Amino acid sequence: MADCCLDMEVRMDINYEVIEKTLKTDNFTVNFEHDIQDVILWDGIYTILLSIPNEVDEVDNIYGVNLSGEVIWRIENPVKAFNLNEDEQGYDYMASSIYVLMHLSAEGVFTANTFLGMRYIFDYKTGKLLKQECSRW
Repeated sequence: MADCCLDMEVRMDINYEVIEKTLKTDNFTVNFEHDIQDVILWDGIYTILLSIPNEVDEVDNIYGVNLSGEVIWRIENPVKAFNLNEDEQGYDYMASSIYVLMHLSAEGVFTANTFLGMRYIFDYKTGKLLKQECSRW
């Protein structure tokens, strides 16, 4: 009987609603600074891609939220993750671009693509970047 109730509790969290900057479930509400573009719920973690307006310089716009509504990670910055070269201001234009797409493969692999054509495989439990590749050139 306890297993049945646990399943019902998990199913309740599967039902979520996105209203602009807000992710809302039966159990919690999380507000972000920018509109939510996409949500993937996988293994108890909501992976959230924010839509970043053109006039905003923010990058690393993917977050992980657990079933309690806590933001548990923000995607790792590629410059730091892969020790990439930065200019004098500490900025790598290829790596420091907003994410515009994220995808979950049938094998359970998360990828995120940037505006400038980089693709990153990342760990949905921690936000850590695992691999980078050029997807455009």
